[in-house]
Amino acid sequence: MRVATIQEAKNLLFELIKLAEDGEDVFIVRDNLPKIKLVVIEEQPKKRVFGQHRGKIWISPDFDEPLPDDFWGIRDEKIAI
Repeated sequence: MRVATIQEAKNLLFELIKLAEDGEDVFIVRDNLPKIKLVVIEEQPKKRVFGQHRGKIWISPDFDEPLPDDFWGIRDEKIAI
């Protein structure tokens, strides 16, 4: 954790920013009371574009039909108990 006065922060701004980017907590104090905390703003993900992949995806007309029993390994044989 790095604590700096406002005057120190003016002189060491680039160093304090680098410390914050490296994950260290950086506080700026006035009259020995913390007033400001430097934090890194995380990059926001890009917004999705509706219709961007139009025509590139195909869904089979029977995709929601039940799968055949042989897909699950089920046989038509009766098991004797």
